Amino acid sequence: MEKGRLIRLDDRWVSIAIDNLDSFGDVGYLDFKFLDQVLPHCSKDQLIHIEKSTKGTDLTPITDKLWKKFFERDFGSKATDEVIEEMKIRKVSSKWSELYQAKSKRVEEAEKEVSERLKKLYEKEAARKQSRQVRVLDKAPPSSSGNKRIGPNKGSKLMNKVRKEYLNSLEVRNLEAMKMKRTAAKYSSMSKKPRTTIQAMNVF
Repeated sequence: MEKGRLIRLDDRWVSIAIDNLDSFGDVGYLDFKFLDQVLPHCSKDQLIHIEKSTKGTDLTPITDKLWKKFFERDFGSKATDEVIEEMKIRKVSSKWSELYQAKSKRVEEAEKEVSERLKKLYEKEAARKQSRQVRVLDKAPPSSSGNKRIGPNKGSKLMNKVRKEYLNSLEVRNLEAMKMKRTAAKYSSMSKKPRTTIQAMNVF
């Protein structure tokens, strides 16, 4: 194809091109009027691919306004207005694609910083809890002799009360009575067995 020659396609090709944006690469040979109808339908990744693939043709007259829309969509109208105001103050004009990439990098770095700070906070909290558990486990219980000198505390009184109520409960008393009956029956059978043996020996 002759360099600098543009292919002009009529409007019936616009919808076909929009449906096949993934297959677009270098579009430098296409008429800007045609591209102005097609490229606004690109996703961010599709637009990046087309711009990188197009050599020798500056697509900024078409894509700059598209990148401004991406910037406002992803970072908000307030951030967009701040960038515009800053460019006015500095009396500079930057491509919105470059502004978008720079803003994305700053946001990514800020997110990483916040993530690292949260990670350190979680690790610090986990270490604090672990240290607290170790201190509780390492704390020695008071000795019985110390309790005698100091006297029973509220905890021991409460435990004694609970133990007393437990021992006096009907269920426990029934269990103890059953144990006593089994023990008595055992000793009774043991005491009867020798007498039976002696009687048998006397018979023979």
